[in-house]
Amino acid sequence: MKPSSHRKALQNIGSVFGIATRIEGTIHLDETVRIDGRIEGNLEQSDGDGRWIIIGAKAEIRGDIRAQNISVAGKVIGNIVASESIELLDGCEVRGNIIHQSITVEPGASVHGQLIAREAGSQPIAARSPAES
Repeated sequence: MKPSSHRKALQNIGSVFGIATRIEGTIHLDETVRIDGRIEGNLEQSDGDGRWIIIGAKAEIRGDIRAQNISVAGKVIGNIVASESIELLDGCEVRGNIIHQSITVEPGASVHGQLIAREAGSQPIAARSPAES
Protein backbone atom coordinates (compact mmCIF):
# COMPACT_ATOMS: atom_id res chain seq x y z
CA MET A 1 0.00 0.00 0.00
CA LYS A 2 1.39 3.41 -0.97
CA PRO A 3 1.72 6.08 1.71
CA SER A 4 -1.19 8.51 1.88
CA SER A 5 -0.88 12.04 0.50
CA HIS A 6 -1.73 13.51 3.90
CA ARG A 7 1.51 12.15 5.43
CA LYS A 8 3.38 15.41 4.62
CA ALA A 9 0.57 17.42 6.26
CA LEU A 10 1.13 15.52 9.53
CA GLN A 11 4.24 17.64 10.09
CA ASN A 12 2.15 20.82 9.95
CA ILE A 13 -0.84 19.95 12.13
CA GLY A 14 -2.05 23.06 13.92
CA SER A 15 -4.60 21.39 16.22
CA VAL A 16 -5.54 17.91 17.40
CA PHE A 17 -8.98 17.05 18.75
CA GLY A 18 -8.26 13.99 20.90
CA ILE A 19 -10.27 10.80 21.37
CA ALA A 20 -11.96 12.08 24.55
CA THR A 21 -13.04 15.34 22.85
CA ARG A 22 -16.70 15.97 22.01
CA ILE A 23 -17.67 19.18 20.25
CA GLU A 24 -21.08 20.45 19.16
CA GLY A 25 -21.55 23.25 16.62
CA THR A 26 -19.93 24.57 13.47
CA ILE A 27 -16.13 24.69 13.51
CA HIS A 28 -14.23 27.12 11.25
CA LEU A 29 -10.64 26.07 10.54
CA ASP A 30 -7.72 27.91 8.96
CA GLU A 31 -5.07 25.22 9.45
CA THR A 32 -4.44 21.50 9.11
CA VAL A 33 -6.16 19.56 11.90
CA ARG A 34 -6.45 15.98 13.08
CA ILE A 35 -9.70 14.81 14.64
CA ASP A 36 -9.85 11.65 16.77
CA GLY A 37 -12.91 12.57 18.85
CA ARG A 38 -16.60 13.17 18.13
CA ILE A 39 -18.01 16.27 16.44
CA GLU A 40 -21.70 17.02 16.02
CA GLY A 41 -21.75 19.93 13.61
CA ASN A 42 -20.21 21.15 10.40
CA LEU A 43 -16.50 21.57 9.66
CA GLU A 44 -15.56 24.45 7.37
CA GLN A 45 -11.93 24.92 6.38
CA SER A 46 -10.59 27.73 4.21
CA ASP A 47 -8.25 26.80 1.35
CA GLY A 48 -4.55 27.60 1.53
CA ASP A 49 -1.08 26.11 1.94
CA GLY A 50 -2.16 22.50 1.29
CA ARG A 51 -4.45 22.32 4.33
CA TRP A 52 -5.96 19.00 5.45
CA ILE A 53 -8.64 17.74 7.76
CA ILE A 54 -7.46 14.33 8.96
CA ILE A 55 -10.20 12.19 10.50
CA GLY A 56 -8.73 9.40 12.61
CA ALA A 57 -9.98 5.81 12.75
CA LYS A 58 -11.88 6.31 16.03
CA ALA A 59 -13.38 9.69 15.09
CA GLU A 60 -17.05 10.27 14.35
CA ILE A 61 -18.32 13.36 12.56
CA ARG A 62 -22.07 14.04 12.34
CA GLY A 63 -22.27 17.02 10.01
CA ASP A 64 -21.08 18.31 6.66
CA ILE A 65 -17.41 18.86 5.89
CA ARG A 66 -16.09 21.47 3.45
CA ALA A 67 -12.29 21.57 3.14
CA GLN A 68 -9.34 21.73 0.78
CA ASN A 69 -8.09 18.18 1.41
CA ILE A 70 -9.64 15.48 3.58
CA SER A 71 -8.41 12.11 4.80
CA VAL A 72 -11.08 9.86 6.35
CA ALA A 73 -10.24 6.79 8.44
CA GLY A 74 -13.23 7.05 10.80
CA LYS A 75 -16.97 7.64 10.41
CA VAL A 76 -18.67 10.61 8.73
CA ILE A 77 -22.43 11.02 8.63
CA GLY A 78 -22.90 14.00 6.35
CA ASN A 79 -21.85 15.37 2.99
CA ILE A 80 -18.21 16.07 2.12
CA VAL A 81 -16.94 18.72 -0.30
CA ALA A 82 -13.19 18.71 -1.02
CA SER A 83 -11.92 21.56 -3.20
CA GLU A 84 -8.83 19.47 -4.00
CA SER A 85 -8.56 15.87 -2.81
CA ILE A 86 -10.09 13.28 -0.54
CA GLU A 87 -8.70 9.98 0.73
CA LEU A 88 -11.04 7.27 1.96
CA LEU A 89 -8.93 4.86 3.97
CA ASP A 90 -9.49 1.18 4.76
CA GLY A 91 -12.16 0.83 7.44
CA CYS A 92 -13.73 4.27 7.03
CA GLU A 93 -17.48 4.77 6.67
CA VAL A 94 -19.09 7.74 4.92
CA ARG A 95 -22.88 8.16 4.85
CA GLY A 96 -23.42 11.10 2.53
CA ASN A 97 -22.44 12.47 -0.85
CA ILE A 98 -18.84 13.32 -1.68
CA ILE A 99 -17.91 16.10 -4.09
CA HIS A 100 -14.25 16.00 -5.08
CA GLN A 101 -11.64 17.03 -7.61
CA SER A 102 -9.43 14.03 -6.85
CA ILE A 103 -10.27 10.91 -4.86
CA THR A 104 -8.41 7.87 -3.55
CA VAL A 105 -10.47 4.97 -2.20
CA GLU A 106 -8.69 2.14 -0.43
CA PRO A 107 -10.15 -1.37 -0.39
CA GLY A 108 -12.30 -1.70 2.72
CA ALA A 109 -13.61 1.89 2.63
CA SER A 110 -17.41 2.16 2.79
CA VAL A 111 -19.45 4.88 1.05
CA HIS A 112 -23.23 5.16 1.20
CA GLY A 113 -23.91 8.08 -1.14
CA GLN A 114 -22.84 9.52 -4.46
CA LEU A 115 -19.30 10.32 -5.59
CA ILE A 116 -19.48 13.52 -7.64
CA ALA A 117 -16.40 14.63 -9.57
CA ARG A 118 -15.88 18.30 -10.30
CA GLU A 119 -13.38 19.81 -12.69
CA ALA A 120 -10.36 21.74 -11.49
CA GLY A 121 -11.11 25.45 -11.25
CA SER A 122 -14.88 24.98 -11.33
CA GLN A 123 -17.12 26.82 -8.88
CA PRO A 124 -17.83 24.95 -5.64
CA ILE A 125 -21.18 23.19 -5.62
CA ALA A 126 -23.30 22.27 -2.65
CA ALA A 127 -23.68 18.62 -1.76
CA ARG A 128 -27.21 17.26 -1.66
CA SER A 129 -28.25 14.84 1.00
CA PRO A 130 -28.64 11.21 -0.14
CA ALA A 131 -32.41 11.61 0.34
CA GLU A 132 -32.43 14.43 -2.26
CA SER A 133 -30.54 12.34 -4.83
